[in-house]
Amino acid sequence: MRVLSTQRFGPEDIARLEAAGCTYTYVEPGGDPHTAPSDLFHANVYALPEALRTEVRILVTPSFHVTARLLEALPNLRWVHHPGAGVNSGEFWTPWDLLESRQIVVTTAKIHAVPISEWILAAMLALSKNLKRYAERQKAHIYHDEERLSNILLEGKTALIIGTGHVGAETGRKLKLAFHMRTLGVNSDGRPVEYFDETYTLQHLDALLPRADYVICTTALVEATRGMIHAERLARMKPTAFIINPSRGGLIVERDLIRALQAGRIAGAALDTFEVEPLAADSPLWDLPNVLITPHCSGGRPDYQTAVMDCLLGNLEAFRANRRDLMDQVANIKRY
Repeated sequence: MRVLSTQRFGPEDIARLEAAGCTYTYVEPGGDPHTAPSDLFHANVYALPEALRTEVRILVTPSFHVTARLLEALPNLRWVHHPGAGVNSGEFWTPWDLLESRQIVVTTAKIHAVPISEWILAAMLALSKNLKRYAERQKAHIYHDEERLSNILLEGKTALIIGTGHVGAETGRKLKLAFHMRTLGVNSDGRPVEYFDETYTLQHLDALLPRADYVICTTALVEATRGMIHAERLARMKPTAFIINPSRGGLIVERDLIRALQAGRIAGAALDTFEVEPLAADSPLWDLPNVLITPHCSGGRPDYQTAVMDCLLGNLEAFRANRRDLMDQVANIKRY
């Protein structure tokens, strides 16, 4: 069974896959998955010999770069293993109807709970303790100046976590146990989640925003959440509140966020994702003193490839048996 991958695996992971009876072929992607057009991203797939392409049954690649052209090039493809969590990114959206028409199963690698939740905590502490400002003073060799910076305590504050999946749930657990914060959660049906004091549906967001000291976006990008944080909702936040977004830039209307930050309507933001990536060099976000920026790296971990392979191998026998119902992290039903 041939596995084609735009994710580069190490020798040990390839050996595990081959020991499971698969043949591994790596193709270099044609750019960054969050910025490169789909045809460019998969250009090297189209350059493969037709005989090899017809052997491919499993493809490890971002599902949001699957297109009708790609499926024509891989006529026997039956499983797309998405090596990330979110199946939509910016302008790129997973073509569910097309995939279902070919009876192709999509699985995701839910391996980001620990690294992203740690990034969220780091961002919250950096904003609350003014670490960016102190770093600037350090660079300028300033020990004290006339401005006394605030030192906000996380303990006892309220965190609103929009999205209580694997990342949001782990974030809520850490905030509750480490900082004894009040945790409010938003999910698709308002179901209770461990370590959350209250949970609601997205329809309650307007009422929840004024209660939060930290608004944390860990939800998937779908039609219901695209642009969910806009000017009207930013205006509902406390002027002392921070917004944290390691999920997808499309969740926030960026121009509205910039205006709110410039006007001091909210206290600050930590952003790992943006509406368009990479973030333009002339974006006002770069120069705002109350903004922390990282380059879509919050999900990074030293064993990333091995963790992706673990997810793939964990589903391999069920796939061989044509038992989609036994496969883990299948995204076809909820489509995120």
